[in-house]
Amino acid sequence: MAKFKGSIGWLVAGTAAAAAIGGALWWQQTPAGAPALPKDELAISKVVLYQNGVGYFERRGKIKGDRIELRIRPDQINDVLKSLSILDLAGGSPSSVALPVERSGDQLASELPPQVRNAKGMVGLLAVLRGAQVTVEGQDGTLSGRVVGVEQLDAGKGSDGTAQRDSERLTLMTASDELISTPVAKIRKVSIGDRALSVGLGQSLDISRREGAWKPVSLEVRLAGDQTHDLIISYIHEVPIWRPAYRAWVEKGKGVQLQGWAIVDNVSGESWKDVELTLVVGSPLSFRYDLHKPHTVVRPDLTGRVQAVAEAPPEADLGVEQAAPAEDAKRKERESAEERPAAPAMADAASSKLFGEAPESEEGDVVAKSAPASGGLMRKAEAAPKGYGGGGPAPAAAPPPPAKRRGQAAPRDQAAAAAEDSARREAAIRSAQALVTGQEIGPLYTYKATAPITVPDRSAALINLVNRKIDGQDVVLIRDPYSSAPAFRAVLLRNGKESALESGPITLYVDSVFAGEGFIARVGKDETSFVPYAKESGLTVRIDSKDETAQLQLVKVVDGRITIQGKTLRTRTIDLTSNSDQAHTVYVKLSRTSGWDVQDPPKNIINGASDLYVPVEVPAKGKGSAKLVEAKPVSYEETALSANVVTAFELYLKGPKLDAAIAGPLKELLEVRAAQAKIDEARRALQRQRDVLDEEQRRIQGNLDSLPLGAVADALRKKLVGQLSEASTKAALVAKKLVESEVQEAALREQMVTLLRGISLK
Repeated sequence: MAKFKGSIGWLVAGTAAAAAIGGALWWQQTPAGAPALPKDELAISKVVLYQNGVGYFERRGKIKGDRIELRIRPDQINDVLKSLSILDLAGGSPSSVALPVERSGDQLASELPPQVRNAKGMVGLLAVLRGAQVTVEGQDGTLSGRVVGVEQLDAGKGSDGTAQRDSERLTLMTASDELISTPVAKIRKVSIGDRALSVGLGQSLDISRREGAWKPVSLEVRLAGDQTHDLIISYIHEVPIWRPAYRAWVEKGKGVQLQGWAIVDNVSGESWKDVELTLVVGSPLSFRYDLHKPHTVVRPDLTGRVQAVAEAPPEADLGVEQAAPAEDAKRKERESAEERPAAPAMADAASSKLFGEAPESEEGDVVAKSAPASGGLMRKAEAAPKGYGGGGPAPAAAPPPPAKRRGQAAPRDQAAAAAEDSARREAAIRSAQALVTGQEIGPLYTYKATAPITVPDRSAALINLVNRKIDGQDVVLIRDPYSSAPAFRAVLLRNGKESALESGPITLYVDSVFAGEGFIARVGKDETSFVPYAKESGLTVRIDSKDETAQLQLVKVVDGRITIQGKTLRTRTIDLTSNSDQAHTVYVKLSRTSGWDVQDPPKNIINGASDLYVPVEVPAKGKGSAKLVEAKPVSYEETALSANVVTAFELYLKGPKLDAAIAGPLKELLEVRAAQAKIDEARRALQRQRDVLDEEQRRIQGNLDSLPLGAVADALRKKLVGQLSEASTKAALVAKKLVESEVQEAALREQMVTLLRGISLK
C-alpha cells in the first residue's frame, strides 16, 4: 500500500475525537505539558421535554481541574450556544468558553491551492501534482524529480487480438533533465517536497471529514482555579416532541376508566440513564438562531474612486481657495462613511429558564377550542356526579373478557366471566399506576417522573401519565342535523379537576368490547369532550324553528312616543325517530345564535364555543324530542298603537307599578283603540264586498258587450241590464258605508292621538 508523507497526521487525533459523539460531556484535569484526552463523563441528570420541539438538559457532577470539554453535534450547537448555563455550587465560576470557528467547506476549499481541491486517489493526486518535486519508492527503487504527468500507454494487442492497455505510469523529470517512467500501481511511498501542497492536501482531507453531522463540535469551558468544582451545566436543543396516547373503558352507569401514556423518543445521540424526567404541557416561545457561523457585514467597494489617470494641476482662480485633490478624496470618503448604515450588533444570547412567568389564563363558561375529530371542547354544563374525577386511581375497567364457551350452563358462565373480569381489573390497576406527578406552573403543566427514568439512545419509552376514573358515557352525536351527514357513536368525557388531557389517539372499549378508536382534542380541567369512534344509523331528525315576541314592558310615554322593552324568543324543536333496538342518549349540535341567551336550558345541555349540544332521550323503536329556547332583548319606539304596544299597555295596567294619574286616560285610549279596531275590521269586510261587486259588474258588462245586435238577444240583454243595475246599486250602498267607516275611523285615530299626547310616563 502506498504511503504519503506530509501534513496528514490529523487522522490519529481525529479518530479519538470522533469517539465522543452526541453531546457527551467529558472532563479532564490540566497536568503540566500537553492536556490529556477526556477520561470521564459528566452524565445527564435531568431532562425536560417540551411540546415546542426543544428539550432542556442538565448535567451534574464534581470535577477537579480548570477545564471541561463539551462535545455537541453540529445540529445542536446553535441551540446550545444561545442557552448554555454553567453554575459552580462550590463557589467557582467559568472564565471563558472556547470553540472552533464554523466555516463552510466551500469557503475553506476556496482558500486551498487549486491543485489539491479535487485530488482523489493515487492517480488523481499525482496528476494534480504536475510540476511539484516528489520522491517515490516503488518497483524501480527510489526516484526523485518533478512530476511531468500520469499517462496510460497502449501495450499493443494480445494473443486473442484485443487491444491491451498498460496500467498508469508516472513520468518524472530528474535534476539531470532526464525523463524516467515508473508504474503507478507499484509505487509504495510518495514524499511531497512542496510544503504548501502538503499542508493544502491535509486541509482538504480535513474539510472532507467535516462533511456530515457525525463530527462533534468541541466546547472548552475554562474554570477559575484548579480546584474541585460542583457543576450544573444546562442547555436546550431540538428534540422530537413527546406524544400522549390513551385507553378508555366505558361501562354503562359506571363512568370511564381512563389511562394515558406518553411516548418519549431519545434521539439525542446519548443514552439517558436514571435521569430526572419531566414532560411539559405547553409551548414556550423558542426559535433557531445561527450563533456558530461567523456573521460578516458587506462593506462598499470604493476601488472605483481611485484615479486611473493623473490630472494636471488646475489653473488658479482668483479669489477662490481650491482644496487639493487628496483632501477632496478624503472628504468624499468621510461623507460616504457617514451615509453608510452601521453594522447590526449581534443579539445577546438569552439565558435559559426552565419555566417562565406568565399570567394565569382566564376561565369562562365557554371554551373557544375545537377539533375536527371531537367536535370541540366544551365547559361542563353541570358538576360531575360525586365519585368521579377525584383522588387517586379508581378500579380500572378491564379489556374485553373472553366469549362464553359453548356447552356450559349459563349461571356458571356468568360466574366465570365475573371472576375473569375482576382479575383483569386488578391487573389493570397494578400495571397502569401513574408514574408521574402533575403540577401547574403558570401557563404550563408538568408531569414529573416519580422515579429515575432510563431511555437508551435511539429508542423510545412509554410512561404512564394518567390512570383515573372520570365521568363519562356512551352517546350518539349528530354534528350536522341539517344535512345528510351520518351520526356518530361517541364517548362523552367529562374531565375533572386533576389535570388537562393533551390531544392524542384513544382506544375505546365499551361494555368490555373493543368499540373503535378516536382522537382526543385537548381537554382542560372541568371541560367536556365528545370522542366519536363509529358511525351510527337508524336515526332521523327534524328541526322546526319559530320566532315570537314576549315579556313586553312599557318603559315610558313622552309626547306621543312610546318606548317598549321586551324579548324576542326563538324556539327550535328537535324531533328524533329511532328504529334501533336500543335506547340512546343523543346529543344534537346546534349553532348558537350570536347575541342570544338560552332560556331554561334542557338538563345536561353542553355549551361549546359557538355551538350548543342538546341532549335528547330516544327510546328503542321510538321518538324523542327536546326544545331549545333562546332570547334576545329588544327595545323600540313607536308612535302608533300597534299590537305590541296594546299588549304592553294592558300588562302595565295589570302590573304593580301602575300610575293612577294615567290609568284613566290609558284605559280610555285602549277602549278607543278597541272601537277603532272593530271599525277597521268592518271596513276591511266592506272593502272585500266592494271588490266582489266590482268584479261582478265587470263580468256582466263583458257579457253585454259580447251580445249580437237583433231581436233574438233582446230578452237576454234586458236581463243582463237588470243584473248590472242591481249590482251597481249594491256597490253604491257599500261605497257609502265604506266612506262612513273611514270617516269614523279617522275620527277615532284623531281621538287616540289626542289621548296619547295627554299621557306622560317617564
